[in-house]
Amino acid sequence: MTDMADRDRKPGTEQDQWVVARRGKNIAIFSTIIALAVLFFVITILRMS
Repeated sequence: MTDMADRDRKPGTEQDQWVVARRGKNIAIFSTIIALAVLFFVITILRMS
């Protein structure tokens, strides 16, 4: 249902730019958290061995 609403809107509106910026920010935060978690596990495993 949301696809139809997105298709009806004109591209390049301020709301689209805000959604894209918010999505990019969320991806950056999510990838940073994953990178820190992986780094923590790698350091922990290397210490144990």
